[in-house]
Amino acid sequence: MATGMPECSPALVLAAGLAVLAICWYLAAFVVGRGAAGAQRYPPVAGTVFHQVYHLRRLHDYYTDLFREHATFRLLAPGRRQIYTSDTAVVEHILRTNFANYGKGASNYDKTSDLFGDGIFTADGDKWRQQRKIASYDFSTRALRDFSGGVFNRDAAKLAHIVSGNAAAKQPVDFQVNLNLPLVNSFQDHPAKPIRVYLTGFLDQDLLMKATMDSIFTIAVGVDLDTLSGSDEGSRFAAALDDASEFTLLRFVNAFWKVSRFLNVGAEAALRRRIEVVDEFMYKRIRGRADEISDGGGEG
Repeated sequence: MATGMPECSPALVLAAGLAVLAICWYLAAFVVGRGAAGAQRYPPVAGTVFHQVYHLRRLHDYYTDLFREHATFRLLAPGRRQIYTSDTAVVEHILRTNFANYGKGASNYDKTSDLFGDGIFTADGDKWRQQRKIASYDFSTRALRDFSGGVFNRDAAKLAHIVSGNAAAKQPVDFQVNLNLPLVNSFQDHPAKPIRVYLTGFLDQDLLMKATMDSIFTIAVGVDLDTLSGSDEGSRFAAALDDASEFTLLRFVNAFWKVSRFLNVGAEAALRRRIEVVDEFMYKRIRGRADEISDGGGEG
């Protein structure tokens, strides 16, 4: 029997429910915050984690707008509160003055360990100190500094060759900048006449990202991805790692990412596939290096 009432899609109902839930959280926090103001001071509530999802495509602009109003603020999340700060004194206190008191915590580990495991980016306490000590020793040796310089020079030469080739062929180049912006104004043929360099055309190559990935990965892991030259395996790994990093970041703004992971849908399903590519690439290199050492072809 027709009722004359329009049908609502499940997605619309879910969105409306989340909006109502976000408003209730916001109002509850506002009332509680005002009632407890005399007892203990907290940063002001600027919204909820659901606002982050709504502003996902302009997330940095959204944070910037909030920081213009509050140097430190809170965003409400289910069962906890997230504190954001741009106060330099607070940042110094966390990263330097009282660093030992601010671990990454279980929540950060939960979100990042699928991609980074128990590495230095996820570990806390003694495990983190041990890894930092090893890393600081390796990266402070003169041999590594000399090696790094050679790697950066090599990849810079590759980058210059690609740019000069595109320039000769009058092909556009993507340097990850906005089109028609002045890129260089320090080269001068006269003190009053700076030469400005512009990029025009369509974007087709993320050259700076590829050059950075090639250099850092060669220095840190000892493997040349060679994405600048178009290596299929290296490019596939680099793309998978870049995507996996983005999907991992989404967990910090999506309060329901665990549900998606359990159901293996959306970004979580994509993240699982990307991690498989990353693991396959890395374990292949680890096994190869282990075989070299066992055969006497290298040192530990």
